[in-house]
Order: sequence, then structure tokens, then C-alpha cells
Amino acid sequence: MRFQLILSLSVFLFASAFARAEVEFSADVIQKIPQQDDMQGKIFVGKDRMRTEFKVNDQTMIQIIDTGRQTAYMLNTQNRSYMQRKAGPGDMPPGNDTIQADNPCAGMPDITCRKLGTEEVNGRTADKWEFENTTQAQSGKMLYWLDRERLIPLRQMMPDGSIIEMRLVGNEKINGRETEKWETSMQRVGGQSSVSHQWFDPELNTNVREEQPGGYARELTHIIIGAQPDELFAVPAGYEEIIIPQDDGQGKGR
Repeated sequence: MRFQLILSLSVFLFASAFARAEVEFSADVIQKIPQQDDMQGKIFVGKDRMRTEFKVNDQTMIQIIDTGRQTAYMLNTQNRSYMQRKAGPGDMPPGNDTIQADNPCAGMPDITCRKLGTEEVNGRTADKWEFENTTQAQSGKMLYWLDRERLIPLRQMMPDGSIIEMRLVGNEKINGRETEKWETSMQRVGGQSSVSHQWFDPELNTNVREEQPGGYARELTHIIIGAQPDELFAVPAGYEEIIIPQDDGQGKGR
């Protein structure tokens, strides 16, 4: 169980930043966490598939996401075992190319949206949308300004009044690649605020560097563009599946 928890955490930290690419590629990954040693690993991005490898306490942790099959595998290389679960939408966030400009909430369960008009946000043209959650448990409306060129949210106003904004700072070369530097600011109700930065690679359609408040950072290096072998996204022969008992609702596992 500890293996699953550690791996899930590490993959969560990386997948949200680097799994939206249109182009297949491999890269080294470095993540910096305050007061901890840097985490280093590899990422392989194929069509609707992703593999991440990280070393934690001298143990290699591997996760494979296959959204085509809606399956995720977590591999323990030390005892040659794996766990399997259903892959959900959050495992590989959709790239900007999959967002529908005329219906940005398409594919989101229990979410409806309607266009309110067009406005300028931080010098860029954006379509203004109202999103509404139709479930009773999470009912509420959010305003959403979608950049017409990049199809990213330039501004979001949450139901509680918090505001998130993105603005293009300029162009920079990162590890030999041309990128756009974006700044994201969050203003919470009560006065709390934070600022982060992302370096977006238009060719890969993904971030190649991110810097978060508090010293958190992650970056792709040694990027190699090209088709990824199918065997990278399959459980190796000889691995045994571990099935975790599920609660039957009466406190008994099954």
C-alpha cells in the first residue's frame, strides 16, 4: 500500500504538467521539492499513453497510463508485481487541441456552459463562458475566459469569488527549445495571493518547466521527439498482479 501511495503522489505531481502533448516524445524529468532531495525520472509520451519512471528510496516506481483502454498500471520492479485500476479523465488531462472552442465543457460530467460574449483579457481576445455544476453536492457557477488562440483559461472566477488569471510574459528558450513564458496569479477571498510560472512549448503542446510558490519546480530536459515503442506501455511478462480487497459496505473486504 505504501508503494501505491508514493507512486500515485509522484505521478500526480508530474502528469498534470506533462501529459498533454500532441507529439510523441521522451524526456528526463527533474522535480524540486523544498527540504527534500530532487526527484529525477523519465517520461515517455505516446498517443493516448504515458509512462513515468522515478526512483524513490532506491526503488524504481513506474506508472503506465493508457487512456485508450481506460487503464492505469502501477509497477513495483523490486518484487515484479503490479496493480491495475481504471484510468479516469484526470490521469491525462486533455491537451488544448481537444478543447472545443464552441463548447469547452464538452465531455465534463454534470457540467453545462453557455457563452456570454467576447472580451479582452491581458491584451488577448477571450470568449467569456459561464460554467455551472448541476449536481446538488457541488452546485455553483464559475466564469471562464477562454483564450481564442491557445484555448487556455486567461481568467477564472470561482463560485467563492476567488480569481485566477494567466498572462503571457514573453518568449524564452529553455533547454534549446522555444517556449512561451506564462504567469498565473491567484487571488483568494480574504486577500491571500500566489504567483506561479509555466514555460509552454507550442510544438509539444505542453509545459517544459513550471515554478510554483514555496520553491516547488519541475522541468523536462533531454527531450527526444519520436514514436514511442509499444512495449513501454505494457506490463512486462512475469509480473504478478496484486488485487487489493474492496470493502463491501459492511466493514468486510472482498
